[in-house]
Amino acid sequence: MENCGLGYQNAVLSAVLSTDSAAATLPVTNLTSPQGNPAYAWRADATTATLTVALSQRGGVRVVSVHRTNLTAQASWRIVVSSAGNVLHDATQPMAIVAGQAVCVLPAELQCDVVAITIADPGNPDGYLSVPLAYVGPLWQPVRNFSTDSSSGFNLGVDEVTALSGAEFPQMRWIQRKASIAHQSYGAAETATLREIQRVAAVGENILFLPDPAAASQEEAIFGRLSGGDIGNPYGPADRRSWTFTQTERL
Repeated sequence: MENCGLGYQNAVLSAVLSTDSAAATLPVTNLTSPQGNPAYAWRADATTATLTVALSQRGGVRVVSVHRTNLTAQASWRIVVSSAGNVLHDATQPMAIVAGQAVCVLPAELQCDVVAITIADPGNPDGYLSVPLAYVGPLWQPVRNFSTDSSSGFNLGVDEVTALSGAEFPQMRWIQRKASIAHQSYGAAETATLREIQRVAAVGENILFLPDPAAASQEEAIFGRLSGGDIGNPYGPADRRSWTFTQTERL
């Protein structure tokens, strides 16, 4: 188990994006939208397609992820990370899709300028690939992990109709995963990063939260809005700072 990780420097937003397949009205540049709705997705008119992320400048990458997709449990991907034409990482593996998302955490951060992601889902019943959200970038991990007071759950969008007889007719509209994270032991030197994360989140960019980057399955990962509280100093002169935040899945 590793300490939790936060991805807030998404290279996809500033990179040059290209692909070998895209619907005319759903281009690959839609990946720069913060919305997780399929209407704002990159759609490939095939069940195998390559997304190339050419970073605006050489930078660190440890995590590659896609979210809110239509991919099936049989999907696989090949991730090639390179720098100045030299391949630093080249691996093909199952995507392990859970709730429409897949996360690949590299063993270590790589300094690179191009990340190529080939997604293959030949058995997809839709006959196309839909990827609304993607993250490519570094992962920041605090020195100490979050508190056991943290929790996770769901926000539910439900229309409720109650008849005169008392019969109830709920209609589910949407389900949004969420996590409430309490952390009591950041170091004072880490508060600058916490403030930067809050600044990025405040302008509407999505943040990636991984409770355990070393987990075999990243089904608890959440990519979406982060709402942070104040940074506190609960233990006086001790090198401990507190910060709580709520992470919600971007729909």
